Amino acid sequence: MAAPHDIHTREDLRKALGELHASAGISYLKLASHQGVTTAHNTINDWVNGKTMPQWANLSPVLRAWGITDDELNDWKAARARADTDTRSRLGTALDEVRDPFALEVHEPITVADSDADSTVEVLPPYVRRAHDDQLAEVVDQALSDRSGIAVLLGDSSTGKTRALWQALEPLRARRGWRLWHPSPYHREDLAEQLDRVGPRTVVWINETQRYFLPAGDQERGRLAEQLHAVLADTRRAPILILGSLWHEHYDALCADPGSATRKLVEPSVITVPANFTGGDLDAMRDATVEDRRLAMAFERAENGKITQYLAGGPELIHFYTKQASTTERAVIEAAMDAVRMGHPNILPFTLLRDMAVGYIDDIIWDSLEDNWFEAALAEIGRSCKGARGPITPIRERPLNSRTRRGREGRITGSSGQPVYQLADYLDQHGRRIRALLTPPIGFWEAIAAHAAPHYQHHLAHAGWDRGLYRVAAQLWKNAAGRGHAVAALNLIVRLSALFPDDRRPADWAIAHIVLDSPADVGFMVERLWAIGAHAQIQRLADRAAAQLPLDRPVEVAYLVLRLQQTGASIQMLVLADRAAALLPLDRLSTVGFLLARLGDVGAHTQIQVLADRIAADVPLDKPSAVGFLLDRLREAGADAQVQLLADRAADHVPVDNPAAVGSLVEWMWESKAHKQIHVLAHRTATDVSVDDPAAVGELLHRLWLAEAHEQVQVLADRAAIQSPVDDPAKVGELLHRLRQIGAQAQMQALADRVGPPTSIEDFIAAHPAATHSENFVEEHEQFPAISDHDPTATSSIEAEVSSQLNRLWAAGEREQVWKFAAQLSAAGMFELFLDTSPDLREKFRFGRELQTEHIPTEQWSWDDLD
Repeated sequence: MAAPHDIHTREDLRKALGELHASAGISYLKLASHQGVTTAHNTINDWVNGKTMPQWANLSPVLRAWGITDDELNDWKAARARADTDTRSRLGTALDEVRDPFALEVHEPITVADSDADSTVEVLPPYVRRAHDDQLAEVVDQALSDRSGIAVLLGDSSTGKTRALWQALEPLRARRGWRLWHPSPYHREDLAEQLDRVGPRTVVWINETQRYFLPAGDQERGRLAEQLHAVLADTRRAPILILGSLWHEHYDALCADPGSATRKLVEPSVITVPANFTGGDLDAMRDATVEDRRLAMAFERAENGKITQYLAGGPELIHFYTKQASTTERAVIEAAMDAVRMGHPNILPFTLLRDMAVGYIDDIIWDSLEDNWFEAALAEIGRSCKGARGPITPIRERPLNSRTRRGREGRITGSSGQPVYQLADYLDQHGRRIRALLTPPIGFWEAIAAHAAPHYQHHLAHAGWDRGLYRVAAQLWKNAAGRGHAVAALNLIVRLSALFPDDRRPADWAIAHIVLDSPADVGFMVERLWAIGAHAQIQRLADRAAAQLPLDRPVEVAYLVLRLQQTGASIQMLVLADRAAALLPLDRLSTVGFLLARLGDVGAHTQIQVLADRIAADVPLDKPSAVGFLLDRLREAGADAQVQLLADRAADHVPVDNPAAVGSLVEWMWESKAHKQIHVLAHRTATDVSVDDPAAVGELLHRLWLAEAHEQVQVLADRAAIQSPVDDPAKVGELLHRLRQIGAQAQMQALADRVGPPTSIEDFIAAHPAATHSENFVEEHEQFPAISDHDPTATSSIEAEVSSQLNRLWAAGEREQVWKFAAQLSAAGMFELFLDTSPDLREKFRFGRELQTEHIPTEQWSWDDLD
């Protein structure tokens, strides 16, 4: 007979119920008349045959009749909740089918002579557990106990983070029903867009976690972090296990703001992976070398206990780069190093990589090269190093049917279908260290301007500006803005208005080219244009926005309506308000209510009536709390007739299975004076609402009592007293507290009798203190993103430290040391700090610096000098 822990799908539940029914030997008719069973015999038959999903309140007495004890009921309740999830729509692959570690980005290990020909050699060397594996195992054990969790391994490149995550999957494979979903790191938006499809017993594999969060802006990162946190907090979907990894520098980038949602998600989940094997771990590794020649080689040759790095081919990569690479091969590697450290993702299209590399080859070598020099260089640097990846290797698609191998969702190609390449992680980290004080040559920036995608040109423009390359950055922002990138357009306006305050051509050009797909971007641009006094440009932008903007983001539309009114674009504001009131999608209730409030702020009364009519007649009713919230917004807007119409619809049609949501709606209805509708809703609620959560039912009883639905209160109190579970003392205490408040003495006694001693109600309440319970409607509001995901005024911790050091040197009179220190700032991306080292530098370098020489100001340039 099936155990409840083995039930994960509706089919599992159907089979289990069938087995219980057959084992009990009770007919459906007799079962329906059994003590405590209130469900019709044909309904029970439908459960057993999988036609319908039973509600727990109805299923639990049937299970008792079949011989399930009270001690076992909690496990069956959890099993029923798991089965209620439609597993056919769940993401991922069955975990027992995921057997290729390289599919999940475990580094391929080094090889030794003839090992490839030896079929007995395992794909991966034996694993030596360390302290971080024990910490990770605790999170996995939590998942095995049906509680969601997250673990993010923190360490430098090739320290064994991904291998540790791979090993942690083994206990999950031993338990039936686990799946693994690896959202594509090359289409990071997939993670946010598909999270709602993640079901129970799923591992969400986000190795190299920064690829899902960077280079997105703070708002976008925050939204993704909040989504992941909500998934972990959703007990109906538990257990879900999120596994990730980060380098230290990526952790610093994600968690710099102590109050950010990203830090609140990541910081508590971090488990540090040491870079070295030491002490007892090193002894255990020595013992393991007898089992595997690869481990023996790594143990013998690795320096300072950096065994996993050696296994991953790190030293071979460095050796090739520093000792073996030809001039052209080295140029390609350094171009890739600079591209990635400047902000381009580690997905480098063929043409971009080729033309960047040209800038690293001097004229004498260039004139002597064969036509196929680049292809030859790629072939050489793509060769494996001791079995691990070469310095730069192609990213290739897998066939669509390669389910258990390393597949990638979507096409991993350049914009024109050209091949793309990636720099080895270890070389990336090495390049960031040894090239930190080097500025890429002019050929690099020209190639970026010619070939990089708009989004990446925008990010690299910041890198150029931070190094004093103002003209380079302006060109990249202009290129990106010309291809519709709104954030680049804004940066172009802000930066160039500071350089050329009397020249409105950059603003005119940006406004003409911006793609109007984000109301928030337009709103922020209106703010900045207002700040620089570009009122004519505001009018032109407002004309386009009012007529063309999409309306699928209600909060952003509301924000823009307010900004247009505040900046004098009142006519365009009314045009946009007309469109929004008539055409705005109504499926996100709280954000629709937000727009309604903002229309009131700007005095758009006609549009309020149009939108209120649509809301009252057409808004979906599947979220009672949200409907109640919208009733209150209509009331505040003075739309009394629409309040009554929406309340009529809600009373008849909202789902009433969730007592907390229904209680919230009752409260909103009472505030909105929809008293007649409360009684209609209460009739449905009293007989149909779930009583599985005693505390929530108690709160609903209290709100119905305050709304004077006394007859329905008695009906629901009767049901709660005899049907609510009594396994949670705090929740039972809350229900008793509410029953006493409404004077339901008989129901209090009936509930106390079910729980058992103490027999006195007063003693029982004293023994089970009521939990504070307040159910307010909270729906995640759509948030508009910050227009810039790079705040040029922000000071990072390293910049603050450098500034402090400079101040100490100034105070000590160490002028020579100040200039020696300052000479490195521009190339390190801290040009602003360089300008602060002397009062006259800011004017001297007003137009930036020369690229070839760190501290020679560039000649004056203008908008006409940009292509």
